[in-house]
Amino acid sequence: GQAAEVISDSEAYGKSVAMAIWEWSKTDGGHEGYRRNFPTDYKAPIFPGSWRPTENGLSAMQPYWGNNRLFVTHNTLILPPRPLPLSVNPSSPYYQQNLKVYQKNKALTQAEKEIAIWWADDPSETFTPPGHSMYIATIAVKNSEAKLGKAAETFARVGLAVSDAFVICWKCKYAFSIERPYTFVRRAIDRNWVPFWPAPPFPSFTSGHATQSAAVATVLTDLYGASFAFTDDAHANRPKDALRNVEFKPRTFTSFQAFAEESAHSRFLGGIHTDQDNEEGLAKGRIVGRNVNALRWK
Repeated sequence: GQAAEVISDSEAYGKSVAMAIWEWSKTDGGHEGYRRNFPTDYKAPIFPGSWRPTENGLSAMQPYWGNNRLFVTHNTLILPPRPLPLSVNPSSPYYQQNLKVYQKNKALTQAEKEIAIWWADDPSETFTPPGHSMYIATIAVKNSEAKLGKAAETFARVGLAVSDAFVICWKCKYAFSIERPYTFVRRAIDRNWVPFWPAPPFPSFTSGHATQSAAVATVLTDLYGASFAFTDDAHANRPKDALRNVEFKPRTFTSFQAFAEESAHSRFLGGIHTDQDNEEGLAKGRIVGRNVNALRWK
């Protein structure tokens, strides 16, 4: 009798906690966001160097996501980075960074193409970057044979890090609305250029891949150490990308930091991001991760 009562009370309590979290989640600004990925009321600013809708004809994706509530209070204090001054002067850093993307894209090795498609995480084909991060968290949990408590903490930390990283990154993207490399290259260098990978439908600065990967790597490093080697086999059984003639080959890393840096670099190789997009994204992502780690984890 008493044992059965304890079980039923525990189940009821667990359900009430879950319901409270669920109700709270509806107020963060992102509830059922998938219903409004491309809001028609958003008008992108137009200026020399401004972001333009992408080659695939899609308008701005989730332009208001940066207004969503953050999980970690300290992450509200993260200030947006300062982008390079926009310029078509060939000697300017902005021009040079875009030229570097263009030149690299014209000379990609097969190995570099493999990196670019491994991290593409195109939502029409597979899981998104947050899903890839959760997969890497799962690898860490399994390979270390983490006990239930540590496993739960791992997924909680990674979830908070990914969520806050994307809100902060999206706030930055739409604050500056800076063009993708393909837009700059076509207007200032080579009007017929087609990048290796099509640009996603939102501004360039900063990189979502870089920001969330750095946040996740910072969290996982705190939990599992700075030299946790692993193989990411997330896309191992996918058929090759026939359009680009590239196979999905598992990636092996000596640390979580190495995965974050490769994930960011993959967007440069894809022709999607400049160095400033990636470097500033990685820097902000690390701060997000440190703020998640600083919470009082029992």
